Amino acid sequence: MNENLKQQWENLIKEMPKLRIRDAAKHLNVSEAELLSTKIGPTVKLLNPDWASFLLNTTNLGYVMALTRNESCVHERKGVYKNLSVNGQTALAVGEDIDLRIFLQDWKYGFYVEEPKENGIMRSFQFFDSKGEAVHKIYQTEKSAIDGWEIAKTQFVDETLTFIKPSSETKPKTETNDTNEIPKFLDAWSKLEDTHDFFSLLRKFNYSREFSLVAANGRFSFKISKENLLNLMEQVSKLEMDIMIFVGNPGMIQIHTGKIQRLEPMGPWFNVLDPEFNLHLRTDQIESVWIVDKPTKDGLVTSVEVFDNAGNLILQMFGKRKPGIPQSDLWYQLTRDYVEKPEKLNPSLV
Repeated sequence: MNENLKQQWENLIKEMPKLRIRDAAKHLNVSEAELLSTKIGPTVKLLNPDWASFLLNTTNLGYVMALTRNESCVHERKGVYKNLSVNGQTALAVGEDIDLRIFLQDWKYGFYVEEPKENGIMRSFQFFDSKGEAVHKIYQTEKSAIDGWEIAKTQFVDETLTFIKPSSETKPKTETNDTNEIPKFLDAWSKLEDTHDFFSLLRKFNYSREFSLVAANGRFSFKISKENLLNLMEQVSKLEMDIMIFVGNPGMIQIHTGKIQRLEPMGPWFNVLDPEFNLHLRTDQIESVWIVDKPTKDGLVTSVEVFDNAGNLILQMFGKRKPGIPQSDLWYQLTRDYVEKPEKLNPSLV
């Protein structure tokens, strides 16, 4: 255990009692997982890294709050983990409430955590990648299955493990973003039959996602302002429209399907504060917003895609739909209401 880091954190908390661990880690120039590891003991314990087995047992935790985030957005959804399946390094949880796409190759550390709260203890299972960045967290609620939590704690806590400091290495971006290939890329885009094929298309041409949207500007993609993104969300709320909101990081994508009702801007944060779903979006970190069309066997599928200044995808929104069912005309028209005259963008500058 890093006693010096532990003392620095304790001193920082005295100065700023409400400081969250993620922000404290940034302040101290360490990862969240490394900071959390300084509390390993009675209330924080390492988990056996058998992630597949753990996931297959999550349904026994009962009604919980699932949290997935990236640097600019936090996605919190309450419900029960259902229909868990694992296939190698990928896994799924497909429920009406908790809907996850899981990429286990990016899972490195797991913790069982007990934190004091007003009426007792807040229990959670927390997972981090090789850099110590949060991938996914599961929090106990008043309606959780206490026995299930105790069994999971007993089964997966491993007191023999030692925390190894996360790597600070970052993988260099490998996209070539060759502008000469844009005509072929757009032709291949026009022949898509499933939205999931878009990932393969990007890999085939070695394009980054944001570069591809600049390349398709005015044909399959349309840039809109940050203000219009928020206006669109306000309209979705007023119309009580069912939508899908995807937020992810390299190890996890978490999806909310349903309405968004209570919208609350608070400083740089734009929040959805509904009983079963919360979203916290840092609007000051939004660099670009795109309306994106993808042809499929079921007709056109339209998404809203939000990026930060490093080209990282912050979130995606779709109209609620399932395979075999076309998207709603209302969603398509609503997105079109915010499309402005396409700019002439130079993909080579992305």
